[in-house]
Amino acid sequence: MKLRERAEEIFAWGMKQRTENFPDANNSAWENHSRAAAEIAEKIAKHAGMDAERAYAGGLLHDIGRYLGPHTGMNHIPDGYDLLKEKGMPEEVARVCLTHSFNPQETVEALELENKEREQFVKNYVLNTKYDDYDKLFQLVDFMSGSHGVTTIERRFCSVIYRHDIPDPRSTLIKIYEIKKYFDKKIGGDIYELFHDKIAETPFQGIPGGGALVEKKGERK
Repeated sequence: MKLRERAEEIFAWGMKQRTENFPDANNSAWENHSRAAAEIAEKIAKHAGMDAERAYAGGLLHDIGRYLGPHTGMNHIPDGYDLLKEKGMPEEVARVCLTHSFNPQETVEALELENKEREQFVKNYVLNTKYDDYDKLFQLVDFMSGSHGVTTIERRFCSVIYRHDIPDPRSTLIKIYEIKKYFDKKIGGDIYELFHDKIAETPFQGIPGGGALVEKKGERK
């Protein structure tokens, strides 16, 4: 079975678990975010000479740990990794669950989980991993995929900082833009142009006065 097909199977399983156990949650927002991430990762990978199937799988499954519900917080990071390993996904895909949230890697040191053993596992893993182009790609697509679909870093970032406390938002935004510039150079153009029509259709979501407030504060999709 191809990697993409296996990823679709796992995601469908995760959606089933979430909709059955949390029918009142905004499950469509999680699905839209994940599918947008997969679409973005695949297209950028094709233009950057990377493995598009691996990119699609990682984009789709980067937040799979949220199958356990909308209030898992940062626990979705090890939860997703554990699930993908249990489901037989290769390490190169499973690691996206751990690495996509930490840029630069040192930011993982601020991670706090109730289970200190799992917290230490995530910290050790991230700090001892040499980020490659796929890790960078998944960090980027996480900031280009919202609850409505493909969006820009600017729109997504405004939504995130409205709903979450970010200690150093300026530094975070600069790091994401550095990754965008990196992939702009790899494809020989502006990656936003790859999604021009999609971005034009995406509302400025998640902020009062900027479209429907569809992303509830407290859960980052």
